[in-house]
Amino acid sequence: MDAIAEFAANGGPVFLLVLFRITGVMLLAPVFGSQAVPAPVKIFLSLVLALVFFPLVKGQGGAAPAAPGALALAVAGELAVGLLIGFAAALLFAGVQFGGHLIDQELGLQQAALLDPVLGEQISILGQFKVLLATLVWLLINGHHLLITSISDSFRAVPLMGLRFTDGAVLHLSDTLMRDVFRMGIGIAAPALVTLFLITVAMAFMARTAPEMNIFALSFTLRLAVGLGVIALGVGLFVTGFETRALEQSAAVRVLMGLLGG
Repeated sequence: MDAIAEFAANGGPVFLLVLFRITGVMLLAPVFGSQAVPAPVKIFLSLVLALVFFPLVKGQGGAAPAAPGALALAVAGELAVGLLIGFAAALLFAGVQFGGHLIDQELGLQQAALLDPVLGEQISILGQFKVLLATLVWLLINGHHLLITSISDSFRAVPLMGLRFTDGAVLHLSDTLMRDVFRMGIGIAAPALVTLFLITVAMAFMARTAPEMNIFALSFTLRLAVGLGVIALGVGLFVTGFETRALEQSAAVRVLMGLLGG
């Protein structure tokens, strides 16, 4: 009991700050922040990681205010740091979802929406397929290890109560990370979109040469078959491209942490 009381008095506030930063990451991070992961599991993982990183932070001279009001503000700041890291990491899967949404819209599958357990919202059929495939690749390339490494690096780049909302951090989040979401989505959808556009042009020429035939009434099946075929043939390219983009995203998150540390 004396040891617990001593820890609560000396290291308890610092541990609380570490815990809330990690909790913020777990709320939004890929896979870990999924609604399919039960809340007790998220809490357990946050506690385990907080116990792992607490000696590191304490060894760096991490301190926490003693006044309740100042401690509450510090907790809110650490939670904000964790949420920003988790949000930046989750943008990787937002780009995948956006690409699948574009393909579904072109194939006419927009009405067939599913509930995605990873993102916790409605998502298109091909978007669901892309997100699940991306999740598998993310785990195979140890993306969860990259995320935990990012948490460790955050305590060096952004010390406790060291959050600074600089112009560089805002611009990096909006102009770089958000821009990459659209670039990645368009890159994922581009092969299918270009192929479907060429099919549409070809069907238009056929309709002009044979106006008595209802070409466009028959084009839906052809477009769907060709679109799915292009997606199937492009799985290998998607896996390779996603692996490269995941590593780039991890580096971009580290740059964001450096900017948040001022």
